[in-house]
Amino acid sequence: MKSFSGIVKKNNGHFFTVNDQPVILFAAETHNSAGTSDDYMKNVWKKLDELNCNAVLVPVSWESIEPQENYFDFTLLEKLIDSAREHNKKLVLLWFGSWKNGLSTYVPAWIKTDLIRFPRTENEYGIKSRILSMFGSDILQTEIKSFKRLIEYIKKSDEKKQTVIAVQVENEVGILDAVRDFSSPAAEAFEKNVPTELLEYLKETKSDSFMQLLKHLEHTSDRSWKGVFGDRADEIFMCWNYARYINELVTYAKESYALPMFTNVWLKESDYERPGFYPCGGPVPEMIDVWKGGAPCLDFIAPDIYAFEFDRFAGLYARNDNPLFIAETRRDKWSVANLYVAVGKYNTLCYSPFGAESIGENKSFITQILHTNSADKNVSCEMVKEYLSQSYKLLRNMMPVILECYGTDKMTGFSQDAIRMSKHLKLGKYQILIEFYHQIDEENEFIPAAGIIIERDENELLFIGYGYRAYLKTINKGKQLDFLSLEKGFFDQDANWNKYMDLNGDEQHVQMEEKVTILKAKYYEF
Repeated sequence: MKSFSGIVKKNNGHFFTVNDQPVILFAAETHNSAGTSDDYMKNVWKKLDELNCNAVLVPVSWESIEPQENYFDFTLLEKLIDSAREHNKKLVLLWFGSWKNGLSTYVPAWIKTDLIRFPRTENEYGIKSRILSMFGSDILQTEIKSFKRLIEYIKKSDEKKQTVIAVQVENEVGILDAVRDFSSPAAEAFEKNVPTELLEYLKETKSDSFMQLLKHLEHTSDRSWKGVFGDRADEIFMCWNYARYINELVTYAKESYALPMFTNVWLKESDYERPGFYPCGGPVPEMIDVWKGGAPCLDFIAPDIYAFEFDRFAGLYARNDNPLFIAETRRDKWSVANLYVAVGKYNTLCYSPFGAESIGENKSFITQILHTNSADKNVSCEMVKEYLSQSYKLLRNMMPVILECYGTDKMTGFSQDAIRMSKHLKLGKYQILIEFYHQIDEENEFIPAAGIIIERDENELLFIGYGYRAYLKTINKGKQLDFLSLEKGFFDQDANWNKYMDLNGDEQHVQMEEKVTILKAKYYEF
């Protein structure tokens, strides 16, 4: 049997290995309810094939596999795995357990209706919520048992074929409409001292976010959450407890089958958003180090990036201790451009727009309701589907070339933004000016331009993408740069370069087409 290596680090980059082969996931995530219907999933598989995806992210809910306590039904999951194999897709399963988007809507009915064993969080006024509490509850031990059974089933049915290659644990955890859980057991825990392991971890990592807070501990004996963290205590308290909870789930599950496991995060879109408006307790950028200390068994934390500042948020999560994995992102015209940034600049493990069935559609695939809300900017169209499909096919074919560059300085990715019409880049000895063809706004039809540039050796560059020109100079003083050759072509399924034509004379410029293109340029200096 071939080995399952999971995530491998090479240079400063990371990638999956499946069946002994390195893999980047060019994927899409289904709508939340898709996996509950085998008939509905037929539409999804068709769309995934059209998009040239090699993977799909699909929810598996607690209520669907354990409708009665200790009675497990994996019929839907069995069909899902079989269909993924039939369509040659890898699966990332999303465990919707105790929490999904801050709420507890996917737990079985026997948990929802038993508020004695499974109490709810409360706000500062004592009002109970739709969110399960971790404190004074049987929920952790109950979920460990159920989640472990899920992972054992995956191992038994799939270990040899390795269709399922990762599992997301919970979904966008955190408290909504309150800064923390104010129930009596939670309040009692909040009055206790901050765990020593958290303080030691933050000191060791020398996290900029916490060093100032920790300095005053030399002058006080107060080790309570409020005494240590002041105004930030509520959020840090919830982060630590969510992280410890999920770490317990992962620890027990990996004893059965050591699949890569991760959790995702609902990001706040501005510094003015207060905890509770976004789920308080999730691993937002300021809280990543708390989560890293609390959940060391997680392989990574995945940002769900719907904000227009994709580059900034991707950079915050692409860390030496946290490979980038985009589990959810926009499916509108920015989704294509952001793909090139995720792969070329941040060496992503996975890129996955949300709502696979709705990519290329201007309506909800489930409800068939047209998107008529003018404030909703995350609306797809046929052009998005076309560009994403072409880009996925191109990048999949040249995956070995891309992976050679992961974690090195031999590759960069970029995209157009809504304001500037040019960008300056540096790659090796080359200074590169990128000029975009079209201004981007909400009224025109153009897809924001994007690209990846790869330095294959000192004198050869690959230009990938669409909608831009590139002008190059050498950084070597007194030298000029000229073409030895410029070829237009493509990589086939075996990653072999196939030249389509030589470009010279009036065409000897790095001038990408409006559609996805690859150019191979060789240069010399004089």
